Amino acid sequence: MAEFCFPVRELSSDRVKLTPFNPTKHAAPYFAGSANHPELYRYMSLGPFQTEQEFTTCFIDNMISQNQSMFCFAVIDKTKPASPADPEGQVAGMVSYMSASPVHLSAEVGFIITLSAFQRTHVTTHAVGLLVRYALDSPEQGGLGLRRMQWLADTPNTASLNAAKRMGFQQEGILRWNRAVVDADARGKGHNGREPPAYGNQKDRGRDTVYLSLCWDDWVGGAREQIEQLMRR
Repeated sequence: MAEFCFPVRELSSDRVKLTPFNPTKHAAPYFAGSANHPELYRYMSLGPFQTEQEFTTCFIDNMISQNQSMFCFAVIDKTKPASPADPEGQVAGMVSYMSASPVHLSAEVGFIITLSAFQRTHVTTHAVGLLVRYALDSPEQGGLGLRRMQWLADTPNTASLNAAKRMGFQQEGILRWNRAVVDADARGKGHNGREPPAYGNQKDRGRDTVYLSLCWDDWVGGAREQIEQLMRR
């Protein structure tokens, strides 16, 4: 098991808590809330998962736990009653740090899944706000003091793009044909909508990736206050 490259702790607002994802406590309610919603994974390389064990093995054990640049939090909605998973509320989804680099003082907001029952509420705003605030706040403020947070999204994933921009992320550019999406249509995966080359596997489509960022100078220049205001609504 690889240890994440930055120190982590629970992060909390008045309505949401991010706590390190513990499969023993969080996998069952997360899977129960996502099992009948394969669309949650449309723009992700992994999933949907057929069983709770498959989710735990493929995502937590084989990906997150083996990578020092990744860390996954369970998102707890504190406005809901206590549950077996958490005394402060109910599992509302997950969110992760990805591509974290102590050398470059950067990280990515990734694997954002808000369960369907908690969408269009305060949950996503608070979860992303907590993750970004801890990353970009200075050490004196209790944060990691990173210089850059980035957000990657497929070009047709308007929900992700709108969420990023609402939280203050700025679009930097689009990397065309950035990734291959293996057996895309059969797996229900989103893609760029364009035909692959005639000599390639026609089932493997392509992803165009939008890069967005929120950097330290944006943060001290007003983005922190913008996120705090969104979280107060």
